[in-house]
Amino acid sequence: MDAIGTPWQSCIGSDGNGFEAELSHWPAGNQDRKARKSERVAVEVSAGLRQRGASGVSVRVLDLSPEGFRASTHLELNNGVDVWLRLPGLEPLHATVAWSAGHFVGCAFERPLHPAVVDMIVRQAGGRA
Repeated sequence: MDAIGTPWQSCIGSDGNGFEAELSHWPAGNQDRKARKSERVAVEVSAGLRQRGASGVSVRVLDLSPEGFRASTHLELNNGVDVWLRLPGLEPLHATVAWSAGHFVGCAFERPLHPAVVDMIVRQAGGRA
């Protein structure tokens, strides 16, 4: 971090035209954010979540991106487990559990959602797209 506490690390060198570059680095706690392809949008949507061969349960989707979601659930789900998320107005979406902690689970969609679909869900939930 620099003198004012921002996560920037100076790069030694220049392109010869007076341009000096700075490279950002992520603090240790943000490594999962660095790996994401797009930012997740905060949203609160009631949905259904089902494991293979089990009945669906109600969950609360707390954030969403084209690549995945975070939800609050009472289920204990292990990494790598296949699940299907049913959002209002959509067919069930196949996803894989990427992580779980307490009553929260993060999942990656097997096929990313179109950004317009994410925008529609966020708007319908009363959020900003």
